[in-house]
Amino acid sequence: MKVMAIAPYYGLKEVIQSVVKELKEIDVKVEIGNLEEGVKIAKEAETDGVDIIISRGGTAELIQKEVKIPVIEIEVSAYDLLRIFTLIKDNTEKKVIVGFENVIESAMTISNLLEIEVSAFTIGHEADVVPKLIELQKEDYQIIIGDTITVRNAEALGLNGLLLTSGRESVMKAFEEAIKISQIYAPLTNKQFIPKAILDKYEKAIMVVDKDKHILYRNKVATFIYKDIQNRDLEKWINEVFANGSTRTLMEYQGKLWVVNGYSLSFNKKEYACLEIAIDTNKKEKSIKGLQVITPLHDAPLQSMNWFQAKNDLMQDTITKAKAFSLQDENIWVYGEVGTGKERLAYLMHLGSERSSNPLTIIDCELMGSDDWYELLGHDQDYEGIISHNAKGTVYLKKIEKLSQTNQKGLLQYLEHAGASPRIITSSREQIKPKVDRGEFLYDLYLILSPLKLMIPPLRERKEDFEGLVKLFINKFNYDYGKELAGIRPEALEVLQNHKWSRNMDELMQVIKEVILVAEGPFIKQEEIENALVKYQSGSNLDHLISLNGTLKDMELAIIKRVFEEENQNHSQTAKRLGINRSTLWRKLKDE
Repeated sequence: MKVMAIAPYYGLKEVIQSVVKELKEIDVKVEIGNLEEGVKIAKEAETDGVDIIISRGGTAELIQKEVKIPVIEIEVSAYDLLRIFTLIKDNTEKKVIVGFENVIESAMTISNLLEIEVSAFTIGHEADVVPKLIELQKEDYQIIIGDTITVRNAEALGLNGLLLTSGRESVMKAFEEAIKISQIYAPLTNKQFIPKAILDKYEKAIMVVDKDKHILYRNKVATFIYKDIQNRDLEKWINEVFANGSTRTLMEYQGKLWVVNGYSLSFNKKEYACLEIAIDTNKKEKSIKGLQVITPLHDAPLQSMNWFQAKNDLMQDTITKAKAFSLQDENIWVYGEVGTGKERLAYLMHLGSERSSNPLTIIDCELMGSDDWYELLGHDQDYEGIISHNAKGTVYLKKIEKLSQTNQKGLLQYLEHAGASPRIITSSREQIKPKVDRGEFLYDLYLILSPLKLMIPPLRERKEDFEGLVKLFINKFNYDYGKELAGIRPEALEVLQNHKWSRNMDELMQVIKEVILVAEGPFIKQEEIENALVKYQSGSNLDHLISLNGTLKDMELAIIKRVFEEENQNHSQTAKRLGINRSTLWRKLKDE
C-alpha cells in the first residue's frame, strides 16, 4: 500500500516520520503542504498511484473535495487541545480560536471545561482567514489560536499565533485507520497534464494578463516564478498597470533580487497588462551581500514571533511609541542592544504604515562595500539604484554605526537630491549622538534619519515579560520540532529571570530551543535550564579563561580582549567598562 502523508507544518512531518519507522506493511512518503499547496501535492500523488492520503485540519478537508482516493484526517486530540490551553490559561489578553468546523467544536468543549475565556470563529475557506483576522485585530484580540494558515497570517499582521499541533497519538491513530481500509480502494486512472511552452527562450519571466485577471500568456520562467508569487501581489501589480500605465517594484526569488516592471499593451482594441520579472545581468543586484527584500503577508516567516507585547513599563512605552510612529510617514531611528529585536520592530512598523503593501528592503550596513552602495543608490544619470525601485515602500538600515564616512556621504547626497524616496527606518546598537559629536557620523545625515527616535530596553530589564515570552517560544518550538511541552516550572522561570542575557532575545530563544530539544517532561524543569545556561555563564568556557603564564602585558591584553568580546566588540562600552578612553583601547588592540 502506498500512502502520502501531507503535513501542513514541519513539526508534524517529524512526528509522522517517527511513527512511520514502526510501520513495515505500508510504503509512506511525507511532504509538507498547507491548504492549497497540500491539495496540489495530493492531486499529484493521486496520479502517481498513491492509495491513501493522510493529512490534517483544513488541509485534509480541502483535499477530500479534490481527490477520489481515501483521505484520512489526523485529528487534534483532547490532549493536543489541553496542551495549548495550558499554555494560555493564565494569559489575560483577548484570545480567539479561528479554524475549520472540525476543530472548533472540540476546542470549545475543552475551553468550557477548563473555564478558559476564549472566543471562536469558524472559517470555510482559506480566503476567509485574512479578512477575519483583520476584523479581530480591530477588536483588540492579541492571541490567535488556529491551524497553520491562520497562524501564518496572524503573525504577519503582528498578532501572536499559537498553532494547534497534533501529537504522536493522533498520528498513530490515523495510520491504524489507513491500514484497515488499505484493501478497499484502488488508485484511479492517472490524469494527463497539458504542457505549456510560451516564450520559453527568454531568461526573464513574462506574463500577459487581461482586465479580468486571466493570465493569457506566461513563459517557462514565469511558470516557475508564478508558484511563489502570491495572488495578492500579482493582482496589485496588475491593478497599478491598468490604473497608471506602469508599475515598478522589487521581489526576492530563490535568494536573488528581481526587478518587476509592468506596462500596458493594446491589441485588437483591448487593453492588457504585461509583467516582466527579471534579473538584470548587467548589474550586481543579485550578488549584493546584506540585502533582503520582504513583502509583508508573503515573505514573513511562519512562527516568526511577535514579542512586542509586554507588561514591563519601559517596553510598553516603546510599543506605544512604535505604533504611533508607524502611522507617521517620517524616518525613524531605533536604538537597542544586540538581539533586542530591532529588525522585527522595523518590520512591524512597516506593516502598520500606509506603505505596507509595498516591500520592506533590509540593508545590513556592516556588509556593504562602496561598490554595493553604488548599486543601491545609483551612480550615474543612466542608472537608478535599487532603493529607487522601492520608492513607495520602506528601507531598513541596520547597524548604521558600521557605515563608513564615504558611504555616509553617498547616502546623504542621495537623500538630499532624491525625488520620491522610501521611508527609512534606521537602527544602531548604541546611541549615535556621541559619534556625531566626535565627527564620526555626519550631523546632517543624522538629522534626516532621526526625526523620530525609539529605544528598545534590554531583556534583563524586562523580568515581568519572561513568562509570556517563554510560552510563546515553547509554542514555536513545539511547532518546529513536533514536541509537546505545555509550560515551564516556576523555579526554572526564576533562573531565566536572573540571567544577564548579553545577547537578549536571541540568546533567550536559543536557550529555550536547546532545552525543548532535550526536555523529558511536559514542563521545563530548573535543571534543564541550568544545564543549557552553562555555556553562557561568565568564565564557564575554558577558551575564555585568562592565562597567568604570560607577561603582564599579555595578561592585560587578554583581559581587554575578554571584555571586548563580552561587550559584543563595542569599543565605547569596552572603554567605559575598563575605565580607559577609546584611543587607548584602539592602540592596545592594534598593538597585540
